Amino acid sequence: MRRFALVALCAAALAAPAAAKPVVVYGYPLATRCPAEGVAKSIDEFGMFACNCTSYVAWALHANGQRVDWFVPGSMDAWNWPNVARHAHIPVGGTPRVGAVAVWPKLVPKFGHVAYVTGLEPDGHFDVAEYNLHAHTRAGLAFDTRVDVDPRGAIFIYVPSAPMAR
Repeated sequence: MRRFALVALCAAALAAPAAAKPVVVYGYPLATRCPAEGVAKSIDEFGMFACNCTSYVAWALHANGQRVDWFVPGSMDAWNWPNVARHAHIPVGGTPRVGAVAVWPKLVPKFGHVAYVTGLEPDGHFDVAEYNLHAHTRAGLAFDTRVDVDPRGAIFIYVPSAPMAR
C-alpha cells in the first residue's frame, strides 16, 4: 500500500505545473550612484556605461542566472544587441518571453533601448523592467516598470541560463 501511495504522490508531483521562478528586477547596485541626468561616465562590471539601460539589463540577466558572457566590449549600444546575440548563437525572435531582453533598435535615436521582460499579457503584450527610457518613464531618467507594452517594433533575445560553476 505504501508503494502505491508513493507512486501516486510522485505522479501527481510530475503532473503538477512547475511554479514559475520569480524574476529579479529590483536591487540594481549602481542605482544610488546614478547622476540625475541618468548615465554615469563610468563602465560597470559588464562593460556597459553605468546607469544606462544596457547596464541595467546586463545586471538583470546576471541576477536571474542568465548568460552575460556574450557581450562584446565597445559593441553593446542597445540597437546592436540582437546582432551580438546572433553572433554568439543566442536565439532572437519576435515573440516576448519572460526573461528575454526586449530591444527597440530605433526607439532612442543612435543608441536604441533595451528592457528586461518580466511578464506576459494574454493579448500578446508584455511587461518590462528598465532603466532610462527618457520621455516614456514616469520616474524620469531612472528605473521604471511598464505593463501592457506593445511588441511591435521590438526584437527579443532569448538569453539562456548561465552554466553552473564547478
